[in-house]
Amino acid sequence: MKALHQNILERFDQIINDTAAHIHDFIDDSHAFTRKRSLDAFTVLKMTINMQGNCLSKEIDDALDDNSPNGSDIVSVSAYVQQKAKLSPKCFEHIFHALNDKFPAKTQLNNKYFVFAFDGTDLDQLWNPKSHNKILVKNNQSYCQIHNNAMYNLLDNTYQDCILQPKAQMDERGAALQMLKRLNCSHPYIVLMDRGYESFNLIENCNRLPNCYYVIRARTGGIKEISALPDKTCDTDITCRVTISNHYYTMNHKKENIHLISHVKHHYKTSFSKNTRDQRWDFGNFCDIKFRACKIKVNDPDTGKEEWEVLLTNLDRQEFPLEQMKELYHLRWGIESSFRKLKYDLGSIQFHSKQDRFVEMEIYAHMAMFNVVSLINNQAYVPQHDCKYQYMINFKMSWSIVHKRYPVSVSLSNENFIGILIRISKYVVPIRPGRKDKRNLKAKSAVYYMYRVA
Repeated sequence: MKALHQNILERFDQIINDTAAHIHDFIDDSHAFTRKRSLDAFTVLKMTINMQGNCLSKEIDDALDDNSPNGSDIVSVSAYVQQKAKLSPKCFEHIFHALNDKFPAKTQLNNKYFVFAFDGTDLDQLWNPKSHNKILVKNNQSYCQIHNNAMYNLLDNTYQDCILQPKAQMDERGAALQMLKRLNCSHPYIVLMDRGYESFNLIENCNRLPNCYYVIRARTGGIKEISALPDKTCDTDITCRVTISNHYYTMNHKKENIHLISHVKHHYKTSFSKNTRDQRWDFGNFCDIKFRACKIKVNDPDTGKEEWEVLLTNLDRQEFPLEQMKELYHLRWGIESSFRKLKYDLGSIQFHSKQDRFVEMEIYAHMAMFNVVSLINNQAYVPQHDCKYQYMINFKMSWSIVHKRYPVSVSLSNENFIGILIRISKYVVPIRPGRKDKRNLKAKSAVYYMYRVA
């Protein structure tokens, strides 16, 4: 058994312990965590990472409960908050990335490609007039919201990277490009992106990045060459000539099919070409951008109806014909499902503070714990019965089991870890492909402390 499984929790403890041992590499206060206290750096880090969406008193009691009859293990909320205030979001960001370095991507599509997806999700935080995440509206109903740009490994079900931005300053394309450039993957990989990521600059960057292949869902009424495609299934190569020269575009756009990039250097311009919304361009004055355009019918999750959509890609059509492109893009739904698990199963919509840096700490902590649970689930045995559907691990139950059996003070033995794997295997749910239920989207606000589960 030891040879077949990796004790993920033991290795995660090692990462947290190493971060705690070098805590002053991530914080500015040289005097912090120098005195011997019950709430040392390791304890505070691990407590925060293993928190759910309960009230803070219950979270602390659950984490430190050693069944002491006289309550000697009790720590006040104030003491925890004071120790946590000495930390920085960089601590948890480091733990998140160190975990990914420890367990790099393994599963491949067609034994050749890693598959990642880019998307973003909004997280509501409690109102704080001093927050940098404020969104000001005219009707005095201003609120605070942070945007999480995520890069998700669709085959291993783990978050590869993330960038946090204030909702009002969100830049999903810029965040995606930043994450792509620091991926530094020496293995071929495919990135899947929804509408909103379509841009000449991002496409050309992907074209030039080594080992990078992309599938981007484009608006049918955006780029002129795409708008001109017939209303039928088709697969064609397109070349778009772009320029950042306003003079050249003005003189030649009527006789030449050319696009003007709304580059930031054109600050004097009051209007731009309708063919692009780009505000960034990383290349020369002129560029020919080449891509393959696949027009197919897909199910719109908002309406539940089939609609014509165009997928832009640089994948070889011999290796990925039109029908396979549709199946490949469908894998992107995995990141949407991961956001639901992150928010509601792990409790990422219920922060324990109003302060921006505390909120960022919890987001990185929850994403690290999400990866831990997914890595454990990947090792668990999934019993398959002679039934209509295949089965997979129930993520919510596996997180609950891990949370309950991951003590702060004790490193988990291999025997206990195997016990967790066995217990997780008992909770499975069927995989029902091809569902077309309309998404029921409801606006949800942050949950105030007094309304949390005690």
